[in-house]
Amino acid sequence: MTKPLVVRTYSWWRMGLVLAILFTMQIGGALVAGLPGLLVGTALYFAARFAPRRVKKLQKNGLQLMGEEKYSEAAEAFATAFQFFDDNRWYDRNRHFTLLDYSGLDWREMMLANCAACHALAGNKNLAKQLYRECLTLYPESRLAKPALLFLEPDNNG
Repeated sequence: MTKPLVVRTYSWWRMGLVLAILFTMQIGGALVAGLPGLLVGTALYFAARFAPRRVKKLQKNGLQLMGEEKYSEAAEAFATAFQFFDDNRWYDRNRHFTLLDYSGLDWREMMLANCAACHALAGNKNLAKQLYRECLTLYPESRLAKPALLFLEPDNNG
């Protein structure tokens, strides 16, 4: 029996590069401004590294709830995470530093599509279609929303 293929959406060298840049900021701050610069560099590092944990926890919680077939609760978790990224766009734009995430998809897009999927699985297909359309409005080339919307709105001609 063969092992299943594990696909990772990050690369270790990029994470190392980001951490090297953040540590360089710390050292540069110490050289330029002494102890206050070191403290500011350290604070920036920890702010960038640990601030979005709540949002990652919401996503993990939502996925766990989906696995337990609690779709309404999962949709709420994804909606809360989407709202966070909608209010704080810079977290998503700078996700290489803030989330240490190197995937090509915006988290706002992923959270909206996951929320729509939960509503579809819960049986609320109209709300799911509306959320997928909103996702396509925000991200016209969305690889998550296009196929799902085609699945929810099958062609009536054939």
